Amino acid sequence: MSKASGLLKMVRPITRKGWGHWLRFALLLTAAGYAGHLLKSSPWLTDFRYWIYHHQLMMRDRSNLYPKRTALVLLNDDDYWGDSFQARSPLKRGELAGLLDKLRQAGVNTVALDVDLRSPHPNDPDFEFSDYQAEDGLFLDAVARMCDAGRHVVLASSVGFGDDGYVEMPSIYNAKPESANAKPKSADQKTPQRNLTCIVPGYIQVPRDLRRIPGTLQLANGGHLDSMSLAVTGIADRIAYDQASANSDEGFRFSEYLTEAEFAPKNGPQFIFSGQQITAAKADALRQQLADKLIFVGASWHANAYGTGPLVDMWNSPGGMEPGVMLHANYVEAMLDRTGTFTGVSDSTAELIEIGLALVLAFIGVLEIHTAWKWAAFGIGIVLSILFTYTLLQNLGLFLDFAIPMLMILAHAIVEEGMKMMHELRHLKHNAVHKQEAVAAGGEPS
Repeated sequence: MSKASGLLKMVRPITRKGWGHWLRFALLLTAAGYAGHLLKSSPWLTDFRYWIYHHQLMMRDRSNLYPKRTALVLLNDDDYWGDSFQARSPLKRGELAGLLDKLRQAGVNTVALDVDLRSPHPNDPDFEFSDYQAEDGLFLDAVARMCDAGRHVVLASSVGFGDDGYVEMPSIYNAKPESANAKPKSADQKTPQRNLTCIVPGYIQVPRDLRRIPGTLQLANGGHLDSMSLAVTGIADRIAYDQASANSDEGFRFSEYLTEAEFAPKNGPQFIFSGQQITAAKADALRQQLADKLIFVGASWHANAYGTGPLVDMWNSPGGMEPGVMLHANYVEAMLDRTGTFTGVSDSTAELIEIGLALVLAFIGVLEIHTAWKWAAFGIGIVLSILFTYTLLQNLGLFLDFAIPMLMILAHAIVEEGMKMMHELRHLKHNAVHKQEAVAAGGEPS
């Protein structure tokens, strides 16, 4: 009998609530879900998601984390603002050719260049300025030497969104050998056809949600274009490439992030180089460090002058502020190491979890307990939700986006407390009016 009475005592607060309370709850749930969809692309909520994701990953043991397959060549201020590149845009392609040759001599098998190689006139893909034609030739000759040696070169491509979908922008490496504005050459001046068969293009635009690995884009002309990281993965491990491409969520997976601290030199091996370090080092020394690595070349110089202004191509990510080229390397590390990728919980599963959480909150909200205990219950709900998402991530490789459930918890708590305060204010006002009426009638206030 005591158990039945205890159950009735728990259910009684629910049955006491009128239809107005449950209508408000249904509207709140609907509004929170709709707001969640609207806020998915909100910059401040994106930063909040990165903060949560970053701290989830930081809870893991990261003492042994380091890039196992990739290394970076970050062109810094000494490179860009120095005598080699001379702060020029586009980057001096003759200098890029020298880097490629040095990496080839060091035995590097795959180089990915995260630099702008777009044609200057998109509507005239074969156009090139006369001052740049010679250095373009030096660069393509260096690429051809990589191809002749059986190596691989992934070159940056850019995409735009046209009327019919994504369109690949023309680049200097897919223009015709004879530029449209070049002077015709005599028969004995013709340049031999270069072997550029090892070039693999990869788009360098990063996804809106940087936790997700960029996959394959379907182009308006019926073709497709892999991201730079996916293209490098396809060269290194075809099985890993197929698994990443076959993901039902448009080829995207969540990625673990290596920070700059993990890319720093550890126990002798070096994972980050400047351009000057590459060109000045001996080939044999580089061979020991880089021969088995996938090399990414990208930007890390200040925008305004040497040491002045923001660093270029920096992105806020779950690993903190990182250069874009480091993001690409991170994605490759994740795709080649299955312990570094996490499948996102499906939308339907996430919605069921959110609805279940909302129902629990509704039950807590109607309990006739002190406000402090209610807030404690909401706080415990937040902690348990974080632990739940952490358990999914660590043990099942599933990532649940906790940002929207947390906002639902806070919104529900605030609305419930606001409604309670309004009810108490109305009650106090009613008592005050009743007291005034009693005094006016000449009686004693009850």
